[in-house]
Amino acid sequence: MRRTLAGVVKTCVRASLSLPSPTPIRASATSRGDHSKRHGAFLGSLEMPKRKPLAPATPSPVKPGPRTVRVEAAVPAVDGTFGDVVVADALRELSTRDPKLGELIARCGELPRIFACQEARRAKHEPNRAFRSLARAIVFQQLNGTAAATIFGRVLRCVGAEDDVLALTPDAIIDADEAAMRACGLSQRKHEYLVGLARAFHPAHSDFPFSDESLEAMDDTAVMSALVALRGVGPWSVHMFQMFYLNRPDVLPTKDFGVRKGVMRLYGLRDMPSEAKVEEIAERWRPHRTLASMYMWQAADEGKSSGQMQGGDVGKGEKGKAKKEEDHWAGTKKAKKR
Repeated sequence: MRRTLAGVVKTCVRASLSLPSPTPIRASATSRGDHSKRHGAFLGSLEMPKRKPLAPATPSPVKPGPRTVRVEAAVPAVDGTFGDVVVADALRELSTRDPKLGELIARCGELPRIFACQEARRAKHEPNRAFRSLARAIVFQQLNGTAAATIFGRVLRCVGAEDDVLALTPDAIIDADEAAMRACGLSQRKHEYLVGLARAFHPAHSDFPFSDESLEAMDDTAVMSALVALRGVGPWSVHMFQMFYLNRPDVLPTKDFGVRKGVMRLYGLRDMPSEAKVEEIAERWRPHRTLASMYMWQAADEGKSSGQMQGGDVGKGEKGKAKKEEDHWAGTKKAKKR
């Protein structure tokens, strides 16, 4: 038994001596990188289940076709009014009557200025609203927007209405010191216009004073006749007053540079149209000429931004008038109140 065990041990020893010595393995950065690569390759070889791509909510056409303008679909279905007119209905009616205007309405949709000018209407409960708007118009005449706003701010401060615009009343203008008012930047003539306007709204200085209620009750013709009788108030100022403060739906400011320029561009006229030509084209806009005029301003604005205004150059006087009109009525927001 002992001899047998000894023989087995000798055999195992001989076998182990015949094997080559193992070479020690040193872990190197290269070997670790190779191992990582092999590990990544292994993971990449695993086939993961593929998800089916989600179908788009609205299938895209293979090749877009030409854009088709559909006026009826583009007119906004808004629940808003301008005066007593439902805006969406009025825009549809204008689009039907005047295809060129309809294309402009379809492209632009509802104009922000349509409803922005209703701010004054929401303040109907405030006293002397009509007086304040006309006083502001007088101050802004013949001035660019920045200079006019500065002077108007000084006038408010002079009469104690800087922090509360409601303090701009006929009494405040009549009682203000003339020298102090002139120091605000008002010309003598404009100061006279403001005092005359204040007297026309003051019961102690007029047998038939104007008021918010009396002007609201007048029709468009009566408003024009009454206000142009005042010094410093012309047809254009009355038209703007009717549009932006009374929200009358059928006002056509034929003397407005922007409206005439928009008509020229939209209808492809070579020259600036006369007032008679504007009235002829606008006949189809009745009884929504106020809204249509706002789209003429839009057409003029698009022409300025794209440099595609048609027609020759206008004179310096007309350019200055246009600048004055744009600056004045582009900033009809009320003064800040505490």
